[in-house]
Amino acid sequence: MPEETEVETQDLQDEVDEIRKEQREEKAEYGWVRWVSLSTALLAVVAAVAALHSGQLINEALLAKNEAVLSQAQASDQWAYYQAKGIKYNTSRQSADLLALVPGGAARAAKWKADAAKYRKQQASITGVAKRYESERDRANREAARLVSRHELFAICVTFTQIAIALAAIAALTRRRSVWLFGLVIGAIGMALLVVGYLRGGIDKRAARREPAAAAQAHTSTGD
Repeated sequence: MPEETEVETQDLQDEVDEIRKEQREEKAEYGWVRWVSLSTALLAVVAAVAALHSGQLINEALLAKNEAVLSQAQASDQWAYYQAKGIKYNTSRQSADLLALVPGGAARAAKWKADAAKYRKQQASITGVAKRYESERDRANREAARLVSRHELFAICVTFTQIAIALAAIAALTRRRSVWLFGLVIGAIGMALLVVGYLRGGIDKRAARREPAAAAQAHTSTGD
């Protein structure tokens, strides 16, 4: 009886050792799986941040575009006003020229000439206002283009990170480490795009600060 008990105990110990050996082998082979959840969580955070910035940027781009449209409408109104003053200027000049030919019409001709000079001066002032609105339109369009460009970077970042998350899930289910590693490469590209998007934001802000100074210098050099 003791010999049978000893044999059973030995067999049980062998089975336990075998199970432990299999567990060690499985851990060595599939130990990377525990890192899948960590990488997936990190990629999810990157995707969420990129999506937030992408939506914010496209909203800002729409506002900039609306501002550009409004400035264009105001510039068009000013140019229409300019044309109206031009018609009055031409009418006054022609009236002055005709009255100058009529005996005794010199006084009335002088009045029409004065009106023509007034309209010409008003045209010059209107031109400055219209060009200012056009400058604001161009600035808003450039700002919208910069915002859309950054929005696209963050949107592509979201796409890459979501693909990486999907690949990580497939790798965990199929126990294919190569799929997970490929997903990490895709995710790294997405994170790089996130960094580039942030860096582009700093560059765009500096460019936006330089634009008013450059516009003022150009305005002074042209003498408008």
